[in-house]
Formats: sequence, C-alpha cells, structure tokens
Amino acid sequence: MAEGIGQAGLLVVEAATNVEAIASNIGTQVELFKDLTLAARDLRDGNRSLSDDASTAAEATQSMNQELAQSREEMTASLSEVNYMISWVGNTSTQLETLQQEMENVGRIAHHIDSIAQQTHVLALNAHIEAARAGVGATGFTVIANAIRDLADQAIDAAASISTTLDPLIASVNDLGGTTRSARRGAERARNAIDMVAGSLERSQHAGSVLDRRVEAIATFSRTINDKVDLFSSSLLSLFEGVEHSENELTAATQSLDDLMSRTNSLVQLSAKIGVTTADTPIVDEVVKKASVIANLFEAALNAGEISIDELFDEHYQEIPHTNPTQHLTQFTTFVDRTVQDLLEDFLDFSPSVVFAAVVDRNGYLSTHNLKYSLPPSGDPDWDTAHCRNHRFFDDTTGINAARSRDEFLLQTYRRDMGGGVFRLMKDASAPIYVGGLHWGALRVGYAPLSLDEENAAKARRRPSHQALAPEPDNDAARSELGALLSPW
Repeated sequence: MAEGIGQAGLLVVEAATNVEAIASNIGTQVELFKDLTLAARDLRDGNRSLSDDASTAAEATQSMNQELAQSREEMTASLSEVNYMISWVGNTSTQLETLQQEMENVGRIAHHIDSIAQQTHVLALNAHIEAARAGVGATGFTVIANAIRDLADQAIDAAASISTTLDPLIASVNDLGGTTRSARRGAERARNAIDMVAGSLERSQHAGSVLDRRVEAIATFSRTINDKVDLFSSSLLSLFEGVEHSENELTAATQSLDDLMSRTNSLVQLSAKIGVTTADTPIVDEVVKKASVIANLFEAALNAGEISIDELFDEHYQEIPHTNPTQHLTQFTTFVDRTVQDLLEDFLDFSPSVVFAAVVDRNGYLSTHNLKYSLPPSGDPDWDTAHCRNHRFFDDTTGINAARSRDEFLLQTYRRDMGGGVFRLMKDASAPIYVGGLHWGALRVGYAPLSLDEENAAKARRRPSHQALAPEPDNDAARSELGALLSPW
C-alpha cells in the first residue's frame, strides 16, 4: 500500500502539474479575451462616434451644397446686374462722346462767329471813317456803320461768353468720358471676376455633391459595421464569460488537486513513519543522518567561537543588487557555505536519482546549494532561475514545509521550477537541523522519482518471501493518523 500511495502521489502531482499548466494557459487566454473584449468595446464606441461624425458630415455637406446653390443663384443675379451696368456705362460713354463732339462743334462755331464779328467790327470801323470823310451827306451811313459796329461788338462779346462757358464744360465732359471709360473697364473686370467666381462655385457645388454622396456612403457603411461590431462584441463577451468560467472551474480543480496532493504527501509521510521500506527509505535515512552531522558541525563551530549564536540565527537578509531572481546574504552565509559545501556535493554521488542537496533556514532562505546550481548570475532571468539557486528564498508550500517541519523527516512530492516555464517532477526529503536545542532550519535533498517500471522492478527486488514478512510495526499513533487520512476514501 505504501508503494501504491507513493505512485499515486506522483500521479497526483503530475495531474496537478497538467491542470495548473492548463489553468495558466486559460488564465492567459482570459486576459487576452479581456483585452479583446475591451478592444471590441473601444472599436464599437469608436465606430459609433465615426458613424455619428459621418452623419453630421453628411448633414454639413448637404447644407453646404444648398448654400453653394443659393450663392450661385445670387452670383448669377449679380452678374446680370453687372452686365446691365456695363451696358449702361457703355451707352453713357457713347452719348458723352457724341455730346463732346457736338460741344466741340459749338465751340468751333463760336470761334467762327467771333472771327466774323471781328471782321464786321473792322468793316464797321472803316465805314464810319469813310462816312466822316464824306461829311454831312453821309450822316445816315455813319449811323448804320455805328449800329453795325455795336452789333459786331455784341457778337464778339457773345462769342467770348460762349467760349468762356463752353471750355470748362468741354473739359468736364472729357473728364466724365474718361471716368466712364475707367468705370466700364472696371465693370468688365468685375464681370470677369464674377464669371470666375461663378465657375468656381459651380465646380464647388459639383465637388460638394460628390462629397455628399461619399459621406453618405461612409455613414451607411459605418452603420453596417456598427451592427457587425455589436454582434461581434456580444459574441466575444459570451466567449469571454465562458472562458472565465472555465478558469474558475480549473482554479477550483487545482485547489482540489493541491488538497489531494497534500493529503497524498501526508499518506506517504505516514507510510514512511510506520517503517515500510520503499525506494525512498535509503535517501530518507541518509538525509536524517547528514542533518545530524550538520547540526554537530554548527554546534562545534559555536563552541570554538567561529560564529556566534546571533550570527548563526541572523534574519537581516541583505539583498544583492542586480540579481534576478533576487539573492540575499546574511551573517551566516559564508560560514554555512564553507562548512557544508563538501557534504552537499557528496549527496550527488550517493544515488543517481539525487538532483540536488541544500540547507535552508527556518524562513526558507537557501543559503548553500550544490556548486552546479551556485553559478554567478548572467543577467538572463531564465538562465539564472535554473543555475543561480543559492542565496535565495524558496518559501513556496514545499519549501516552507521542509524548512519548518520538526518531525524526524519530511517526505514530499512537488514540481520544481527550473526557469523559463520548465518544471520538473521531484521528491523532496528533508530533516530538521537543531543547534543548541533551537530549530535552525533543515537539510533538503531533491531526487527524481522512479518511473512505474523502475518502481515495480525495485519492488520485486525488495519483496520478501512469505516466511520472511516483517512483523507488523507497533506504531498505533501513526496507524491511527493513517486511518484518519484514508477514511474519506
């Protein structure tokens, strides 16, 4: 039964290892699903925002197109008014040019009248002179000459007055004509500019129509995507809840297996206490003997003054910088390294199944390990986890149980973390170390369990004949505890 319990313990640990690995993977998947769910939610919210923005943009483009159409109509009306103004200015300019020519003709007539009046005045003056020479008989002629002269003077004055009035008027008409021509050129430029603006508005309206159709298409597509994302998000959430439920179930299964593993280890421990000889017995006996040797070495060093009791039980663990996993030093580390190193190395030659031997204090601090596991740190956490195992805390369940057990020995089955996600199925035999009656820590030896075929072969070698069966051990306390553990089954 002890051998069966031992094999069952190995199977339980192996099952727990597999379930824990599955739980770890599912835990990772849960986190991934959680991230995916959050991402889908963000995508849904973002797409809704995009859909809202697209709808808003569609409304804005429609409004813009309406305003462009209205502006184009107003620009067309303005262009008609400008064309009318250009036509009016052109007609006015033409009329002003005609008026300018007529006024220039009037000026030339006035000058011609002035010239005739001047000549008439000269003739009247000559006639007056000739009448004076003729004497009394020419008195009538003199009166006529004087009248002609007065009429010529009036004509001269009228011509002068016409010229005086007409010259500024002609100048004003000339200025007005120039201004009108400038206005006409400006109006033509304005018409050209309005034509360009009208063309630009037409092109903008066309582009706005294209943009409106595309934005509306985007809005429609966004609404379709939003429906798909809602469905995807809902499905993903259901899947996440299912995986999360599986994780909870596996966590519960892992806890149950841990409890079963603890109970199985207790059965293995009790079967060893009863005195049944198994493949574990030689290693357990050697661990108990070597733990006593180490205790004697520590007490001898205390008596010789090599180390004080305070230094040996120092709990001020000093962290070694730049180590990962973190390593520590105490006041007893160097002493323990020097004292027990050779003894730990001897364990590697004791049996090919032995993987390591180490001493730990009561807090799980592993001060001294085999040399092959005590290499200088490389900076690679995975490599250092496997090869720099000294000066570290191993305060997991197996490590603390071994460090604080006060039984003569403790036999456990567990998974050893080798770094990089690699675990190894191990058995751990430990025995307490007492110094001056005080519990200092323990000696731990880890060894690889035999395969089922190896276990059966060893059992056949150890099985006695019926005549040589060992007497039933007289250990009522251990048998009672074993019965209590077996009672649920």
